[in-house]
Amino acid sequence: MTDNYALLNSLYRSNWVVQNVVGIIPDDMTRRWFTLGGVGPEHWKALEQVQRRTALRERINEGLRWGRLYGGAAGILWVRGQEALLDRPLDLESVLPGAFQGLYILDRWCGITPEMGLVSDSSDPDFGLPEYYDIQAGEGRLAASVHHSRLIRFTGRELPYYEQLAEQYWGASEVESLYREVVKFDNTSANMAALTFRANVDTMEVKNLDQLFSVTSGEQQRRFWNTMQAQSVLRSNFGVHLVNQGDKLANTQYTFAGLSDVHESMCLSLSGAARIPMTKLFGR
Repeated sequence: MTDNYALLNSLYRSNWVVQNVVGIIPDDMTRRWFTLGGVGPEHWKALEQVQRRTALRERINEGLRWGRLYGGAAGILWVRGQEALLDRPLDLESVLPGAFQGLYILDRWCGITPEMGLVSDSSDPDFGLPEYYDIQAGEGRLAASVHHSRLIRFTGRELPYYEQLAEQYWGASEVESLYREVVKFDNTSANMAALTFRANVDTMEVKNLDQLFSVTSGEQQRRFWNTMQAQSVLRSNFGVHLVNQGDKLANTQYTFAGLSDVHESMCLSLSGAARIPMTKLFGR
């Protein structure tokens, strides 16, 4: 399902549960952000200005979201004056003050593809992961090759090695493991809503109704339907229902015990599949 780009987009756009599953954890991670110790007030103020200018918190949140939704995303580090050096390792000593321009976020379907060569340096944090990433432009043209040190990876759920190879060293979408629970929750909610419409049923007894539909002419049946439609209009407008003498009109009300328990059980099951507390997922 991680490879079904259209389905993931459709679920994220239309299903509030999927939106919460994808967005709650990134929002929690970036809400309070971070506090940097050991620096003076003037340096902290300058750092805050850079973060606001580059919208760093928003870009990190965006990368986390698309990584959870699609199973993989990346943020390219933009440094002024090094636009032509993306294929070279990032040397922090060469980054001048004020040269950081922020992150450019790309999800795995937006033209970023890991190359087959892997990082061989065991002391590198990205050891065993792709060393370079190709950025594709329109019509399949190669726009740039980016060294892994200039890129931040955002992945979904971790996978076993061979599954990771199948996903081109990305992870799995968080939606994949809970899709069935989402379907069950939606179906349960829809059925509960349908039952509420049937909880109050009006029944009218009409003498010889079976003969009316089986023996009489089409004109007589049409007149019967016209009568029923007129009664419906009168009732909806004035709350009055006109019936023929001898016809009986009854109202039947149903109660459905245990629906709240069933819905609570579906919520708990979905919350467990999403690994998110129910109070956060459902806002209660």
